[in-house]
Amino acid sequence: MTRSILILTLLLVAGCEETPAVSDDAGTDAGTGPADAGFDAAPSPEECQAEPRPGPAIPDPGTPTPGPVLDCGVPEIVDGTSLWRWPYLESATGTSVRVAWTTRNTGGRGVVRFAPGPAGPWTEIEAATELFEATRTAQGTDYMAYDATLSSLSPGTAYCYEIVEDGEVLARNLRFETAWSGTERPVRMLVIGDSGSGSENQYAVRDAFMTQDFDIFLHMGDMAYGSGRYDEFEANFFDVYQDLMHRVPVFPTIGNHEYVTNVGRPYRDVYHTLENVWRDEDRELYYSFDYGNIHFTALDSNEATLIPIYLDTNDRMTDDMFDWMIDDITSSDAEWKIVFMHHPFYSSSERGIRTNNIVRFRSLLEQAGVDLILVGHDHHYERTHPLLNGCTATEPDGVTEIIAGGSGASIRTIETDGWFSATAYNADYSYLMLEVHGCGLHGQAFNTANEVVDDFELNGCDP
Repeated sequence: MTRSILILTLLLVAGCEETPAVSDDAGTDAGTGPADAGFDAAPSPEECQAEPRPGPAIPDPGTPTPGPVLDCGVPEIVDGTSLWRWPYLESATGTSVRVAWTTRNTGGRGVVRFAPGPAGPWTEIEAATELFEATRTAQGTDYMAYDATLSSLSPGTAYCYEIVEDGEVLARNLRFETAWSGTERPVRMLVIGDSGSGSENQYAVRDAFMTQDFDIFLHMGDMAYGSGRYDEFEANFFDVYQDLMHRVPVFPTIGNHEYVTNVGRPYRDVYHTLENVWRDEDRELYYSFDYGNIHFTALDSNEATLIPIYLDTNDRMTDDMFDWMIDDITSSDAEWKIVFMHHPFYSSSERGIRTNNIVRFRSLLEQAGVDLILVGHDHHYERTHPLLNGCTATEPDGVTEIIAGGSGASIRTIETDGWFSATAYNADYSYLMLEVHGCGLHGQAFNTANEVVDDFELNGCDP
């Protein structure tokens, strides 16, 4: 492996980093280094371009191919049943999707029935079960969690489905779509972060984005304040977004607040992410998937994962997250490579620039060919200029970073003169919508009144 040599070289260039990352705030907000750790090593604005040079024009991708049209009826969650957590979609690929739900019936048999249309023919898949006792979750009642993987599906295809327990229909007239490949059909993403406060602001953001259509739902972490407990997931995530997630698959990344309870155990229990990491103990913490012409890599930016890697200066671990992510990203030939995780590298918040992680972490992503980094943690919206090697750069050589952390938790103060920042917004809560078509990306950030607060295009075209 060459990573340890690369990191050592970067450290020498950066000018002697100090200790490995520590919390940037006390208490539950475990970050990844002091806000100004190694700040003097960061390039000054005078050493960088104040504004990036414009990149080449984005080629016209042509007329977009529409998605499948399938009317499964009006979605119905049947009253008076044992259903607790509504069905939610996970780990969608071109040939499979996972459907999960919970009930207060602790001894039932759950199945998913699905079909290419409301008239059938219907296929029935029995769900795996796991009993969650109140003594484990502190939720006041035992419940059964169901998880069914529907496989041998056709890419880019819509299906109707329903969930059943012991012969009783719990929810019907539901719909999902499988992933697709290629550049002809756009992929539209919902991106939010730091939402799980249960506040009126969280619901205002939810009400705003529910007027839009999305193919996938990316969450940047901190979806269950304040400690990532089971009941906080229930009240501040599943109850809030249940109308979305039975039809749009969710792809999460773990935030620092999810780590507080039993080192993230509730987070890992409620999600079933794609299991393509190298170490069993890292499942649900990071993973990757493809959608359209995009390769997504979800990473764990928390101290529990990063500090052992930073301390491994001799690269004795050859299967850690950095080793895996480099292999994962460089092995993909997708037009777009998007990384998402919780903590930002660049921010106009009081936490500032995290030079320690820029040198040790972001530099590896840049060299691996990442096109876009999506993050949360700081409670505002922000988009950087394209950045490369600590300076602004010509698109598409530079990597843009977007903070989508203003989706529910209290908004924080930001500075407005960061040399790296293209725009920053904290006047209201917000969400981000991204659409990739061909090698172009169109992004829009919206406030709770669905007013556009940022509108931009990114060029991901290969040279």
